[in-house]
Amino acid sequence: MQYMENLTDRQAAEAVRARLDWKYALGLRLDDAGFDHSVLSEFRQWLLRGAKEGLLLERTGLTRPWTAGIKKR
Repeated sequence: MQYMENLTDRQAAEAVRARLDWKYALGLRLDDAGFDHSVLSEFRQWLLRGAKEGLLLERTGLTRPWTAGIKKR
């Protein structure tokens, strides 16, 4: 979502706090307080250290267009 809307980490964290569509997409309660923007950077580093970025894409279904032959990599 952050990438699709071309948002900085600060803007994405604010969207989680303020926008209903983001809360819904992330499965958060309406009164969820959100998180500090630094969490996004820390999460990306954690994914890269453990080579888990592929797992994230698989679990979210973001690789389906490629595995279904719809898009070329």
